[in-house]
Amino acid sequence: MNLVTGGVHPGSKILTKAAVSASYDGSSDGHEGLTALASVQFAGGGHISAANVGDVQGIDNIEAYTALRIYEVWVAHQYAGGKFGWKAGLTDLNADFDTQQVASLFLNSSDGTGPELGHSGFNGPSVFPTTALAISGFARVGQSLVIRAGLFDGTAGSPYHPGAFAIRLSDQDGALFIAQAEKTLPNGIRFVAGAWTYTSLFGAQHSSDAAGNPIPNQLERGAFGLVEGTLTHSGDDGERGLSAWVRLGTGDPVVQRISGYIGAGFVYTGPLAKRAGDQVGLSINHAVVAQPVLLPIPAAYQHSAETAFELTYKYNAKEWLAIQPDAQMVVHPNGDPTIPTAFVVGMRLSITLTRSLFGKLGVKAP
Repeated sequence: MNLVTGGVHPGSKILTKAAVSASYDGSSDGHEGLTALASVQFAGGGHISAANVGDVQGIDNIEAYTALRIYEVWVAHQYAGGKFGWKAGLTDLNADFDTQQVASLFLNSSDGTGPELGHSGFNGPSVFPTTALAISGFARVGQSLVIRAGLFDGTAGSPYHPGAFAIRLSDQDGALFIAQAEKTLPNGIRFVAGAWTYTSLFGAQHSSDAAGNPIPNQLERGAFGLVEGTLTHSGDDGERGLSAWVRLGTGDPVVQRISGYIGAGFVYTGPLAKRAGDQVGLSINHAVVAQPVLLPIPAAYQHSAETAFELTYKYNAKEWLAIQPDAQMVVHPNGDPTIPTAFVVGMRLSITLTRSLFGKLGVKAP
């Protein structure tokens, strides 16, 4: 990623992420419904947001402290043909909760976990790059409604050693409880509504209000909603078409740096006649950000906003290789109107090697 203009400091970063995972499907061994997964990830390359752009949402969703981490180790079991089930272990919250399917094309971190949730807690929730112990479950009601609930360790990893693997279980850290309902209509439009809360207390963004009165510690909690789906279909196979989404999120402005969010965008699959698998997309992410210094003005004006626009194109060169040029414009990075609007360009290369791919190529899988 390269900061072309604006931001806090000129420069560029080459960010990397490598992951190795192994999964188990019990249906092949007579254990129908039983699955398991273990994965290890390496992330590195520096901090384009903190060092160059100065934004708070995160313009690249693989930015992290350089480290090799145990990422996920979990066991899950579904019953009654997938009508209900549970999962337990080191778990990525975003795999089951607040999952934006259409927006997954984009590089900005807010198009994964919403920023009001992604920036919560002492060290963030159980999402990339650090996960936490959790137990979650789901139940299907009819053919189109799914109810999910999960209980996660309140602190993922160690706030003091971001690159280290750590499991912290203490009364101080508490727990994160999250629940959501998702409804899918016959036309494929998907509705999601959820809420979350930590059981521990958090210090306020500012120790006192504008009048000088102390602000006590309090719970950190929020809610989110999402609507997404395909709007139009085209082509003989019906795979081409236009998809869109809108996501809203809210948190407590007293204890959260990001207390409000709205994101939306469009993705067109198959923009070229001979490139049915390619995708082009445009998104906007608008986050309400608390000011670092409390000013003697009404509370309604103590927050500003950061807005990121992203244009991207994913070229699926091979079954195992995708090339994705990307451009982003960030207005008021970190919610600070004194930081010039940042313009960032980059290119992502995604290489995915699977056991089945090795078989297709006639190569013995490792």
